Amino acid sequence: MVVAEAVAAAIRGQSQAQVATFVASCAERMAQVFTGLSGDDPARNGDADVVIRLVEDLWNPAISSAKFQDYVTSLEGFQELEPSDEEIIDVVGIYTFYSVLVLRYAALYRSSADVEDALKCAHASLTAMGQLDQNLQGAEFLAQEAELQQHASSLSDRDADPIQRLRGNDRAVSQERLVAIQGRLTR
Repeated sequence: MVVAEAVAAAIRGQSQAQVATFVASCAERMAQVFTGLSGDDPARNGDADVVIRLVEDLWNPAISSAKFQDYVTSLEGFQELEPSDEEIIDVVGIYTFYSVLVLRYAALYRSSADVEDALKCAHASLTAMGQLDQNLQGAEFLAQEAELQQHASSLSDRDADPIQRLRGNDRAVSQERLVAIQGRLTR
C-alpha cells in the first residue's frame, strides 16, 4: 500500500522530532500485535522485552541515535527477519513479521533521521492492515491506518497533550488489531 501523498509531503517537511512522533505512533499501533502473538512462547520473552523497551524509547526524543542502532541490530536477529526459502503462510508469522518490519523502520529512522525510513515504516503499516482487511470480512483497518497516519503527520512537536492522547489511542488501536488477528486464529 502506498503512503498518501499528503502524509509523505508532510513527513518530508517536518522536524526530526515530528517525524520521530510519527514513527513512534506507527510502531505503537503494531507493538501489541507482536507481543500478543508471540508472548505465549517462552523462547520469545527476550524479543517481547526488546519490543516493549523500543516502543517506550521511540516516544522519548532524548534517546540517542546509537541506542536505536542497537535496537535495529537486535530486531535484525529476530526470527521474522532471518533469511528463509519458505514463504510465511501462518497468521502469527505474517503479522509478527509486519510488526517487526514496522518496528525496524521506526528504529532505523531514529538511528539515522532518514525520512525514507519513516515512509517505509508507514508503508509497512499500511501493507499489514491491507492484508488484514483481505483476511477479515468487513474490516477497515487499512482506512483506519491511513487516517491515523494523516493525523499523526499533522501534529506539531510542541503538542504534548495531543501526543499523549495520540499514544493512548494508538495503544487502543493496537489492542483492537490484536483481538481481530486472534479472532482469525480461532476460525
